[in-house]
Amino acid sequence: MRYKKAILSLFCSLFFTYAVAQEVKELPVRQRLFFGGDLGLSFGTNTYIHLAPIVGYRITDRLSAGLGPIYIFEKSNYYDYQTSTYGAKAIMSFAVIKNIDEYMNIGIGQIMLHVENEFINMQKLDYVSSTGKVYVRDERFWIDNLLAGAGLNFPFGGNAGINIYVLWDITQNEYSPYSNPIIRLGFYF
Repeated sequence: MRYKKAILSLFCSLFFTYAVAQEVKELPVRQRLFFGGDLGLSFGTNTYIHLAPIVGYRITDRLSAGLGPIYIFEKSNYYDYQTSTYGAKAIMSFAVIKNIDEYMNIGIGQIMLHVENEFINMQKLDYVSSTGKVYVRDERFWIDNLLAGAGLNFPFGGNAGINIYVLWDITQNEYSPYSNPIIRLGFYF
């Protein structure tokens, strides 16, 4: 697992070096900042609410990074439990192809590589097969999830847009709240 993180860190470092070598527009800090995040909602027998706002910075025209909190609420009427997960994440996105319309007129902005490192606090859950219920323990623990993948950026307006990513949980932690692949829809402004 450490080798996967080391390889991914090296990969990100190479892209960072390439991106910094690119010509950087002289923009004020205020114009380099962006806000956004992702939101996930599901209601019914299982309720799932995922809130993850981001404050980011455009390092170059192709590379951006950001930080933000995470909050996940889950409630299952079927398994009769509810729990909350919270933490923080750091993201980095790199535009491999900045403007696809220059090559093909298909209305897509950019092809992106994306990495997220999440550090989240979860409650221990025990599934008892004889009762078919999940029991929430008072015990909490921290896990570290490294998500990586690619996606598309659809800009609209000056600094606003929507991102859609297909990510994989590289760490494969047994307590991870994700199953591969992870489809992530986010926005920024």
